[in-house]
Amino acid sequence: MKTSLLFLFASTLLFSCQPKEQKSDKQTQQSSFDEKAETAAIMKVIDNETKCFFDGNYECWASNWVHEKYAMQEWNNDAGSYDAAIGWDKINQQGKSYIEKYYKNGKNVVHPQFKRETPQVKFFGENAAYLIWKQYNTDQENKFFLISQDTRIMEKQADGWKIVNVTSLWDSKTRIPIDSIK
Repeated sequence: MKTSLLFLFASTLLFSCQPKEQKSDKQTQQSSFDEKAETAAIMKVIDNETKCFFDGNYECWASNWVHEKYAMQEWNNDAGSYDAAIGWDKINQQGKSYIEKYYKNGKNVVHPQFKRETPQVKFFGENAAYLIWKQYNTDQENKFFLISQDTRIMEKQADGWKIVNVTSLWDSKTRIPIDSIK
């Protein structure tokens, strides 16, 4: 009996003295990823890209994008069709042309203000994120808002978050009074 109790005590002592299981590198990385801080960093890039585009600042606008073949920008047109620029070369060409033609390199501010609803964010690891939100864009005279439903795919590069994909679907018919959106 004494031998059995001694064996049981020794076994319990042996197992209770085992070192704690070490977290794997993957578990440590996941626990150190701060979604709130990364979302704030992403939104800073998205806000900057939108402001630069609406202000007609080409260099600033271009600095927020990945300059890769897999980038894409798409939107709908009033007539029911859509446009898509696939690859940075096409996005760059189209964006620069639009900024020069419509925004006159900042001399013609088409949308002086924009407001967003809080975006829904989904991270795919630490270097990719998908966002979706509703955006309110003022007309040139600041009399009303036009609504757009927007998505972004973001990629974290060595110098920070960059835009991979913009989808912006505009309701060009509905006009929302400027004082109705807080």
